[in-house]
Amino acid sequence: QKKLGGITFCSWNIRGINEPIKRGKIFAQLKALNSDIIFLQETHLKMQAQIRLKANWIGQTYQSSYISKSRGMAIIIRKGIPFKSKNIITDKEGKYLIVTGEIHATPITMVNIYAPNFDDPQFFNKILNIISEFNYQNVIIGGDFNCVLDPYLDK
Repeated sequence: QKKLGGITFCSWNIRGINEPIKRGKIFAQLKALNSDIIFLQETHLKMQAQIRLKANWIGQTYQSSYISKSRGMAIIIRKGIPFKSKNIITDKEGKYLIVTGEIHATPITMVNIYAPNFDDPQFFNKILNIISEFNYQNVIIGGDFNCVLDPYLDK
């Protein structure tokens, strides 16, 4: 969990949120973290199941899903955060979600990534090219990059 200008962010690969008991536990933990903006990876939700990402403390939800119950991303914004969205870019493979907008008239680009679990420079080049199209200075990138900094420590 990171704090930027009074707004807190967290990122979590939840490996599925379809099962009601697991979803309840995840939401309880997220609520307890008290993060303002949450990046979720591997939601395993189809687009029509976005209703499952609702709770009384959630204000806005943005989602990128895949054709099956795998992959999938979400950006959840807590109630009371004055975010106004401008652009939403979703990946048809459920590997990234980019949402641009403003908080308190400050432009922001949020990028949620679920990277391939193999070396794929083209994936990251694609993301960077998309981000570069926006003239925003405040880019927040979170997600599961599926890589390690130290192979020995991260076994």
